[in-house]
Amino acid sequence: MSFARKTFTGMTLALAVLSALPAAAQTTRTPGPKRDWADYYMARLDTDRKGYFTLADAQRYAGRQFARLDANRDGVVDHDEFVASLKRSIERSTSDERKARLARALDRRETLFHALDQKGDGRITRDEYLAATAQRFAELDPEQTGKVTTEALRGAHHGL
Repeated sequence: MSFARKTFTGMTLALAVLSALPAAAQTTRTPGPKRDWADYYMARLDTDRKGYFTLADAQRYAGRQFARLDANRDGVVDHDEFVASLKRSIERSTSDERKARLARALDRRETLFHALDQKGDGRITRDEYLAATAQRFAELDPEQTGKVTTEALRGAHHGL
């Protein structure tokens, strides 16, 4: 596998693992200053505002994500569970532009599912999900400091 493909696959995997929140989950909020994607993820991972997140932070977040995805609580996420929230969002959308954006996200989610399903059995276990998180964390922390900063997230994204 080429370096560019491996890097792209790793980045796609990480972003998806870190962002597998149901797309339909929305709340009413007061608009604040617009944050970029790296700030968005950092706010969710670095809950005690250290300025970085650790593997434990990433694993904790990924565990919550897995629990949200596992709709029937059977300990595995099948394909339908993995893509359900995006499909619902597409169905509910009234904007063609938003539908197109969500369809592209669904394509990325499909690709991610197959990358996470290491056994190829059409199911992702919690262990597979957390292993992918650990693998991506190691890629984001090549110097093995145990910490990933917002700048490291941005740098990994720009290195594609």
